Amino acid sequence: MAVKTIWQISHHPCGHQAKRDLSDRAADRRAGFAEWLAKQACSVNCTVSPSLVMA
Repeated sequence: MAVKTIWQISHHPCGHQAKRDLSDRAADRRAGFAEWLAKQACSVNCTVSPSLVMA
């Protein structure tokens, strides 16, 4: 059975999604770390300033 190393992270604060390689973590700790990452702010600025939105 293959062990999952690439996880899809959906950031809760903004909804941004990104794949993350978690192979550097112990297999029994990857799911918990992925859940923790989802609750953190994005590492990219994925929110759009309201002043940039055109009506």
